This record gives sequence, C-alpha cells and structure tokens, in this order.
Amino acid sequence: MMKKLLLAAQLLLALALTSCGNEDAPLARQHTSVATTSGERVTLSVGFDTGEGSKARAMMASSGLSDFIPQDEMGSDSYGSYPYLRWRPTKKESSKAVFTGEATEPVTLIFYHGSAAYPVAAQIKIKNVGGRYRGDIEAEIPAALSGVARSSIEVAGVLGATSVNATTGKVTVSAPPAVLEGEEMQNLPMYFPKTALSPSSDVISGIQFKFLGVLVLIPTYATNTTYAFTPEVFTFGPSRFSESEVEVDLSAGGAPKLTRTANSTYIHPLRETVMGGTKVREKMHVLYVYPMDLGVITPVFPTIYGTYYPMVGNQYDKAQAKKFVIPRLSNLNIQQFPQGGRAVVYDMSMIYFNGTNGNGSFIGDNSGTVYSVFSGRAVDFNRRRGW
Repeated sequence: MMKKLLLAAQLLLALALTSCGNEDAPLARQHTSVATTSGERVTLSVGFDTGEGSKARAMMASSGLSDFIPQDEMGSDSYGSYPYLRWRPTKKESSKAVFTGEATEPVTLIFYHGSAAYPVAAQIKIKNVGGRYRGDIEAEIPAALSGVARSSIEVAGVLGATSVNATTGKVTVSAPPAVLEGEEMQNLPMYFPKTALSPSSDVISGIQFKFLGVLVLIPTYATNTTYAFTPEVFTFGPSRFSESEVEVDLSAGGAPKLTRTANSTYIHPLRETVMGGTKVREKMHVLYVYPMDLGVITPVFPTIYGTYYPMVGNQYDKAQAKKFVIPRLSNLNIQQFPQGGRAVVYDMSMIYFNGTNGNGSFIGDNSGTVYSVFSGRAVDFNRRRGW
C-alpha cells in the first residue's frame, strides 16, 4: 500500500475517509493528458512544516484528542430540562504524526504563462532533514515554454491528484479512505500555490505544501446495552459544507478555488465499527474532506446514520436490523470550514433512545424508512431536540 501524508500543526491538519467494511486501497494516480516537456529542467525545493515540531509525512497519526470521560449533566431548552451524557476529552492537543521512512511520490505540476496552463507529471523525493521532512521535485519545463523568459513563468503543484485537465490545468482530487488512529493512512492531497521561476537559477526554494482538505474528528460513545450499533455515514447536512471530490484551480494564485465534481457527495462513509453490546464502547472517526465556501452564513447540522441490532448472547442479530440516526441541532453557523483546519464534532453518542421520529432526508432517503433516534440527550420523543 502506498505511503501516506500528514502534517502535525496546531490547526493545519488533515486525515481521511473510508468505505464501510472495505480494506483501504491506494488512490489511483492518473498522469494522463499532460504537456510535452522541453528537456529544460528545474528543481523545486519544498517543505511540509508549518509549525515548530511538525513532521510532514506520516504513516501513524493521532487526532490530538485523548482521555475521554463521560459526565452526567443536565441540559435544558424551551421544552424543559433533560439528562445529558457529555462525552469530552480531558486533553486536546495538536494532531501528531510520525513518518517512519523516506519515499518518492508522484506530483502534478502546472506551469502557467499568461492565461495558458501546462500540466506536467513529476516526482517528489521526500527525505528527513534534521527531524523534519523536505522534498525535491525534479521537473522539465513544458516544450511550449521553451525559450520563454523564466521570470514570466509560474508553477503550482498538487500532491495526490487523481486526474488533470490538460487544457485548463485544473486538477481533480478525491477524499482518501478514513483514518484509524495508529494505523496506516492514505495519501492526503496537498498543494503549493503559484510560484515564479527564477530568471537566474534552476533551483526554486522556499515552497511549502499545504493541505487541500479539512480534518473532521468525530468522537462517538455507546453504552454497554443489549444493542450493537454500526455508524455508517456522516454529513454536515444538505447545505454541502464538505465534498468528497473537487476540482482544484490554482490559476489565481494563493489559496486554490475548489469546485465539486459531478461524482462528489456530501455524505461521507465511516470506517465500519460495531459499538455497544459487548463490542467497542468508544471510537474516534477521522475524515479528510474538502470544504466549500457557501457564500452566506449557514447553520451546520452534523448527523450520523447507521444500523443497529439486538444482541443475542455475545452476537448481534443482523436479521433484526433497524436504521438509526444521531442528529445535532445546529449550534454553529458558518460560511465555510477553514481549508487546512480541523473540526471536532462532539455529542454524537448512542446513549438515549429518543423515539422513531427520525428521517433520512439528509441522505436523500425519503422513502419512509423509520429511523430510531439516539443521542447523548434524553429528550421527549416529540420534542424538537428529539430530531
């Protein structure tokens, strides 16, 4: 399996998506439809560090949240008071990652001259330099730019591309499979912005890779009940705050413009985990998705959908499977999650049963499927917070 990418930084983080029950598979690397090169070479010296103590590439990762403790509290709303089990960490630090080796990875470069874009396939050789990871990209200038003044040529790059448009230079990236803390990760798409070539040197230094996505941390908790739960998908709601696949446009310089593709979805699969019963009681789901700018301040509705089963002895009976939902009323209104940042979604727990008034509208299930509602809040079945 391909080696993986990650930064450890206070707020510049990223991890990944998974398909339920599937083994993690490497992302396909498609370097088709790229420009013919001229034979003129440049070397791009790049870094991954964004803060003290950060390490760029990693195969092992931590979310930075630890020592979770369930606490019984009382909550209230306009309907009255209700019991509330709050499941929060006692420690909240930077996400950490340690790379266990050096590697060579494919990278897509886009050379710009005026309004024209020329994608070129290249490789980055990543090495450990004094405990930090850096890389050198040996690239050839496109043939169409042979003889053009270097000072009028700019270059940008994407690590983890799945395809590139040879005409526009726009690059497509897909969300990698989800991360399980302490296990191997997939390649995390990153970019560096447009940088001018040097008119007097073949070596360009000072380039920094940055994350394209946002790290989503979802700690979940289930009591030891007579039911077993399998969380399956997560969404921030149908307003599409996050996408699974985007087209990356670096032509404007600075932060890239992200546009969802026709294949993208705002419903993100979780790594399959059976919780409750005699199974796992707590689980950290970690997703790496792409944030979208909605243009206006919009409420966020974090929601998990899944399946639950009655326990029969130490086994769970799949023949009696039912659908469940863990909804969160919005306590956050934003225009966009910060690119390269992280979002922690608390209170997505399977503690109290709040009736069967849930629905699947957030995932396009309007067929009348009955969803049992679970949460960390024990509210009346028909109250607003029940769904």
